[in-house]
Parts: sequence; structure tokens; C-alpha cells
Amino acid sequence: MKQEFKQHIIDELKKRNYKETTVNQYSSQLFKLFEYYSGIVPLEISKEKVLKYAQSLIAKKRSQSSIKIFSYACNFYFDELNNKKHGNYNLKLPPIREVKAVFFTQGEIIDMIRTKNNLKHRTIIALMYSCGLETSELLNIKVKHISLSPKKPSIQIVDNYGKIRRKAILSGKVIPLLKNYYTSFEPEEWFFYGAKDKNKRYSPASVRKMIDDTISDCHLNPLLKAKSLKLSYIKHLTELDVPLISILGNLGIYSFDTHLIYSKKIYGNYEIDFSPIDKLINKNLETENFKDLEHLVFELQNSDEIDYLMEGLGCFRNGLLRAGVIFLWSAVIKNIRQKIIDSTELSVINKELQILVPKIKQIKNVDSFEFIKDETTLHLSERVGLYGKFEKNELINSCLGLRNKCGHPSNYKPEMQKVKAFVEDILNMVYKKQSYKQLN
Repeated sequence: MKQEFKQHIIDELKKRNYKETTVNQYSSQLFKLFEYYSGIVPLEISKEKVLKYAQSLIAKKRSQSSIKIFSYACNFYFDELNNKKHGNYNLKLPPIREVKAVFFTQGEIIDMIRTKNNLKHRTIIALMYSCGLETSELLNIKVKHISLSPKKPSIQIVDNYGKIRRKAILSGKVIPLLKNYYTSFEPEEWFFYGAKDKNKRYSPASVRKMIDDTISDCHLNPLLKAKSLKLSYIKHLTELDVPLISILGNLGIYSFDTHLIYSKKIYGNYEIDFSPIDKLINKNLETENFKDLEHLVFELQNSDEIDYLMEGLGCFRNGLLRAGVIFLWSAVIKNIRQKIIDSTELSVINKELQILVPKIKQIKNVDSFEFIKDETTLHLSERVGLYGKFEKNELINSCLGLRNKCGHPSNYKPEMQKVKAFVEDILNMVYKKQSYKQLN
């Protein structure tokens, strides 16, 4: 098959403003059909022969979507382009294969961003997740599409023909990354350009391979792919109580059938097996007071600490105050242990510890603290100069005291004001006293 003939079909598809993915799918299906009947001039392939070839695809257990694309491609070439009047092929389509959607957790995405040394790769992952971008949408971004307006920083998301599809709000956590990337790489037209030429877009295959490699390096589920970042963006917004229909509308997705597809991906085959009279509705907590905790997730370096913090935030969002306090304290005490190790020689730590508990085992590393009571750790933090007496007493009496009440099997229910005070105390006394490296 001559290259000129192939290019002619591709050009005709592009003239009709088909998306790049559709152009590739239609042309690929047609070229395979023409190759199958290589002894026949393409325009002489009859409707019967098209049906015979389609049946061979069905026998090979090709997916329903693949058969549909083949049918649409043939309609385009034979009927629309060449007026051969094949009409409807009336194919008996195979059943839709149920493919279970796979999602990243927020912790996994943060870990991927945090562990990437390559600034371009780090920026790509953060931007795709934070804005819910497909690979093609990411690579269509030009420098002119990005606005860092103080009031409403955003990116214009365009299709393959430069038509604006939507506007994505830029997270304040991602903006420093974008600025750092811009300063380092100095893009001129395409924001993410090829390795050797600033006038060419970065390769989609390179993005997908980079994300696959990152997933492998982080030992995550190998079924996760680049497209899972957008799915996870949608899933996580629904978990934050944003209606799915609003999320899809914001992404420029309005088709009813597509809404059904996403609904199934996000919620699965959900069966309603109860009545609202059977369950009490929990009013959502005001989470404004926990925004500083959310910022911490992107600043911390210890993955265990991040996990505890995220578990705590999840509990607070769902009204589980006791559980939230316990998880949050787990992050705090892990942080204090690490700071003691980082700031003081082991010989000094063990000398002071012996004064507090004479027969205690010696500390060798941060894991050794697992055998030491939290209260003892806080007394030790004062003796090595990490905290003053007032701060230590506040941490023991107010913070650890609340944690112990919440952890004790009883009917105790902390008041919201006490939880807010607990959060404020640990932020001021534990986290705001230190300087963590930002993602950028």
C-alpha cells in the first residue's frame, strides 16, 4: 500500500476535525482491512467482504469498542468519502468487557512527586493530577496558555486543533513547581518540549514511559497508568463530596453515555441495599481549620508521617474526631523522635534517657523509640534542648492527654473546640518550628 494513499486518508480525516486519537484509530483499522485484502483495490472491497473481515475480528475476541471503531472507519471511507453506499453493517457486537478501574491513593501520588529527582517529570505528574489532565491535554499546553494571575491562576486546556476546551484552576502547591520548571527549561512555545528541539512537543510515549517507570520504582500496582492520574483526580474529588456531574462538567464532559461510563468507573456496580431511614446523615464538618494540615502533606519528607497525617485528615472530614486525633498524634510523635535523632548525638540521648528511666535499653536509631513511652520521649525532648519546659508540658498535658482520652475504650467524645486547639498546638509547637524542603 503506497504511503501517498495512506496519507490521503489521514489528511481527509483531519479535514473533518476528528481528534488525533480518532484519526489514528480510523486509519489503523482501515489499513489493516486493506492489508487483509491486499489483492483487491481498496475501493473494490465489497460490503460482504467488510462483514466477513469484521466476523474474523469478533472471532478473535476483539473488544466491542474496537469493532465499533472499525465499523465507523468503514462508514467514513466507503460511504462518506467515496459514496459506495455500504450503509449500516448491522454487526452483532460482542458484550462489553467489564474493566475495573484502578486508582492511585493520594499518598501514592505525593510519593511519586516527592521521589522524582527530574524537575520536568515531577512537574508533569503534579500538573496531570492536580488539573485532571490526559496526556494529550498536557502536551498541548503552550506557554501562552498559563496564567499566574494572583486572583485566579489557571491553564487553558486545548484540543489537538488549538480549540479551548476548558480552564483548569492551578493549585498553589503546583505553582512553585511551574515557576521553577520555567526558569530552568525556558520554554518558548510548547511548555513541555522535546529533548532536542524547543519547537516540538514532548513525546506522548515519553510521558507514558516515565509514569510507568515511576510506578514501578515506587512499587505500586502495575495496572496503574498515565490515564489513572485523571481518573484518580475525579475519584478523589468525589471523595471530597464534589458531585460527579459537576466534576465532569468542569472537565468539559457532557455526554450522558460518557457520564454513565465514568459513574461506573468511579462507583462500580453500586447496589442500594438500605433505605435512608436506616442511616443517620452526618453533616459535613467545617474543615477550614484543617487546611494547614493539608499543606503539611506536601511539605513532609517521611512517608509514614504523611500516611498518619492523611489518615487523620480523612477521619476529621468524616466526623471521626477521636480516630483523627489518634492518627495525627502518631504523625507528631514520629516527627519528634526523628528530630531528637537528627539534632543530638546518640551518646547524649542515651545519657539523658538513663536519667529519666535508669534501666531502659539504649537508643540506636529512630526505631528504638518504639519501646519508649510517648511521655518519656517528650521529657527527653526537653532535656536535649528541643523544647522548653512550657512547650513540653503543653504537649504532655494538652496534646498527649487528649490523645490518651481518645484512645481509651470509653464513651468519651472530644468537642470540636478541643480538637481545633489540639491541631493548633501541634502546628505551632511541632511543625511551624521547623523548615521542611518544599517540593520545588
